[in-house]
Amino acid sequence: MFLMRNGFYNKNDNWETPIEYWKVLLPYIPKNLTIHDPFYMNGNSKKKWLRLGKEIIHEKKDFFLIKKNDTKEIYISNLPYSKCNNVFKHLFQLDKPFIMLIPLNKLGHIKLQKILKGKKLQLIISPIYKGFINEKGEKTRCPANYLCYLCYNINLKQDILFI
Repeated sequence: MFLMRNGFYNKNDNWETPIEYWKVLLPYIPKNLTIHDPFYMNGNSKKKWLRLGKEIIHEKKDFFLIKKNDTKEIYISNLPYSKCNNVFKHLFQLDKPFIMLIPLNKLGHIKLQKILKGKKLQLIISPIYKGFINEKGEKTRCPANYLCYLCYNINLKQDILFI
């Protein structure tokens, strides 16, 4: 769940990400950057990153009110899919490195393509195919789509990584 300007929560976006999705990213996260997960839901993301040995910024604040700053950080999250286009527009305004978990099929959406076009992006294809956790703490079935990590300003060794 994330806070929006009008305080509205989109119920379909309330999914907690299993730790396995973050664990596979550890070798690809630049060591000099602090992880910032701006999409709060229930706050468990911070606990999971701590279990992986990473202190992160994870606050219950409106992502769209975050302003460009000089903090050395990387945005890593499972973004709210219903707000995908607006999230990427704002991420590019912030001009910080990011790794966002998204369904592979989102890359085929024309509106998103227009936002991403001309950006130096890379992909990590997720080796994880595991359900998420709903608001009640219940594990769900596997997602309907395969997932990838869309990366910006990460400087991976390859543009598409299969891990």
